[in-house]
Amino acid sequence: DERSIELGCDWRAELGHAAANSAVVVVVLTKEYTQRPWCMLELDLALHSRSFAAQQQQQPLIIPVFYDEPEKVVQFDEIVKYWTGPGLQHLAATQQDWVDPSGWATNIRAVEGKEAIWRNKLADSKNKDYKLARHVVVRAVRAVPVQVHTDPVYGFEQQEAELVAELAVPDPDRLGLWLHGMGGCGKTTLAQMLFNRLASHYQHSALIELQHDERVGSQHLTSLLEQLGATGFQEDRSRGALPRTAQDYVCDKAVFVVVDNVWTRNQLDQLLPRSFGPGSRVVITSRFSDLPHSKWWRQVQPQLKQYAMAQLSHAAAMQLFRHAANLDMGLHLPSQQLRDTEQKVVTACKGLPLALQVVGGAVCANNWNAVANLSRWQDALA
Repeated sequence: DERSIELGCDWRAELGHAAANSAVVVVVLTKEYTQRPWCMLELDLALHSRSFAAQQQQQPLIIPVFYDEPEKVVQFDEIVKYWTGPGLQHLAATQQDWVDPSGWATNIRAVEGKEAIWRNKLADSKNKDYKLARHVVVRAVRAVPVQVHTDPVYGFEQQEAELVAELAVPDPDRLGLWLHGMGGCGKTTLAQMLFNRLASHYQHSALIELQHDERVGSQHLTSLLEQLGATGFQEDRSRGALPRTAQDYVCDKAVFVVVDNVWTRNQLDQLLPRSFGPGSRVVITSRFSDLPHSKWWRQVQPQLKQYAMAQLSHAAAMQLFRHAANLDMGLHLPSQQLRDTEQKVVTACKGLPLALQVVGGAVCANNWNAVANLSRWQDALA
């Protein structure tokens, strides 16, 4: 609220608009909650006052969190009695008009019937509230499409469209795609584009990014399970528990998983289950066209379609270079010498996005139009 509600705004209207348009509403149920007018009004707006824009989406996910015992909270008659008596006395006359005692009590009863998170059922520990918050976040993430940040995209639109079409083929023997190509060719960018495009179409999705020679451990499997929406698995700390949990969780579900930057057979074998539920799709990026010593690869490879990354076209490469160099595409360089050098620089990068970004950034930092710097670029190209 401190960041999004500006000084002088009508905060009541802003909060009401947010309640009526939220994708996720977390209701922390205590007796005090049922006696706070703004809590009850926001819940009513979330349940019944969807705006036109929000109506185009699914109804909000209501997450009831019972912080107190339910019998201390959900007392229909007591809620009605409070809001027809003591509750009204604390409100101004203009505020009393929007109090709806029976409607508000009905809302609490309706929320009670939804899948709740119970604080008293969590294992006793000093971190009970932390665990409670973790459960709420995991549940909420499943309802909100996650978008990963991507740098400005030039020239990948056609490749993205082709791969989306490949992933949409209703073939039960097709699991997904293996994208391979040299470093800097745009594998990560394309994988992120596919995730942003398709993750919202699956109830369970995950994006795992690996580093060179990084050993896959419990943190990777935990991230995979949490992103897919699994809960409760942290309690089992026995050896091999996480791989078994991952396999059991995905075996009957349609999931969408993207694993970026696979280098070794162990990364595949230790991270990914051997089988997925019907309709699942997996996208893997790697510098290698195969990993024949991987047990996972040997079993799943027939279900993966190979896709070799293509170089950017010259036009797309020029767009990316100019963006990195902070040069507007409509800018006409003032001399033929500059224009010729620009063409040679872009050509020398051979359509590799990373090279174009690095060289373009260097041009921007060193001032393209300086004669001395121009001579250095020409010397480098000679």
